[in-house]
Amino acid sequence: MANRPKRHNLEPFRDSARTRTLRLWLNIIFMVGAIAGLIVYFKVDHEMAKWILIVSLIFKFIELFLRIFKI
Repeated sequence: MANRPKRHNLEPFRDSARTRTLRLWLNIIFMVGAIAGLIVYFKVDHEMAKWILIVSLIFKFIELFLRIFKI
Protein backbone atom coordinates (compact mmCIF):
# COMPACT_ATOMS: atom_id res chain seq x y z
CA MET A 1 0.00 0.00 0.00
CA ALA A 2 1.08 3.52 -0.70
CA ASN A 3 1.84 5.86 2.16
CA ARG A 4 -1.10 8.16 2.60
CA PRO A 5 -0.75 11.63 4.08
CA LYS A 6 -2.30 12.21 7.48
CA ARG A 7 -5.80 13.54 7.44
CA HIS A 8 -6.21 16.81 9.30
CA ASN A 9 -8.97 15.54 11.61
CA LEU A 10 -6.78 12.65 12.76
CA GLU A 11 -3.96 14.87 13.97
CA PRO A 12 -3.62 15.26 17.72
CA PHE A 13 -4.99 18.33 19.41
CA ARG A 14 -2.63 21.27 19.23
CA ASP A 15 -4.22 23.21 22.05
CA SER A 16 -2.95 23.10 25.61
CA ALA A 17 -4.57 21.13 28.41
CA ARG A 18 -5.81 24.41 29.91
CA THR A 19 -7.53 25.42 26.66
CA ARG A 20 -8.98 21.94 26.23
CA THR A 21 -10.44 22.10 29.75
CA LEU A 22 -11.88 25.55 29.08
CA ARG A 23 -13.44 24.34 25.83
CA LEU A 24 -14.92 21.34 27.64
CA TRP A 25 -16.58 23.58 30.25
CA LEU A 26 -17.86 25.98 27.60
CA ASN A 27 -19.43 23.04 25.76
CA ILE A 28 -21.02 21.76 28.98
CA ILE A 29 -22.48 25.20 29.71
CA PHE A 30 -23.80 25.37 26.13
CA MET A 31 -25.44 21.93 26.33
CA VAL A 32 -27.05 22.60 29.71
CA GLY A 33 -28.31 25.97 28.47
CA ALA A 34 -29.66 24.47 25.25
CA ILE A 35 -31.53 21.75 27.13
CA ALA A 36 -32.87 24.27 29.65
CA GLY A 37 -33.93 26.55 26.80
CA LEU A 38 -35.84 23.76 25.09
CA ILE A 39 -37.56 22.76 28.33
CA VAL A 40 -38.57 26.37 29.01
CA TYR A 41 -39.72 26.75 25.40
CA PHE A 42 -42.10 23.80 25.57
CA LYS A 43 -43.22 24.19 29.19
CA VAL A 44 -43.18 27.87 30.17
CA ASP A 45 -42.53 30.81 27.88
CA HIS A 46 -41.23 31.24 24.34
CA GLU A 47 -39.72 34.69 24.96
CA MET A 48 -37.68 33.59 28.00
CA ALA A 49 -36.53 30.47 26.14
CA LYS A 50 -35.29 32.61 23.27
CA TRP A 51 -33.00 34.55 25.61
CA ILE A 52 -31.73 31.40 27.32
CA LEU A 53 -30.85 29.93 23.92
CA ILE A 54 -29.13 33.14 22.79
CA VAL A 55 -26.95 33.16 25.92
CA SER A 56 -26.13 29.49 25.34
CA LEU A 57 -25.09 30.25 21.78
CA ILE A 58 -22.69 32.92 23.03
CA PHE A 59 -20.83 30.23 25.01
CA LYS A 60 -20.76 28.00 21.92
CA PHE A 61 -19.37 30.80 19.74
CA ILE A 62 -16.61 31.44 22.30
CA GLU A 63 -15.70 27.75 22.21
CA LEU A 64 -15.80 27.78 18.41
CA PHE A 65 -13.47 30.79 18.32
CA LEU A 66 -11.00 28.98 20.61
CA ARG A 67 -11.15 25.83 18.49
CA ILE A 68 -10.78 27.53 15.11
CA PHE A 69 -7.95 29.84 16.10
CA LYS A 70 -6.29 27.21 18.35
CA ILE A 71 -5.77 29.65 21.18
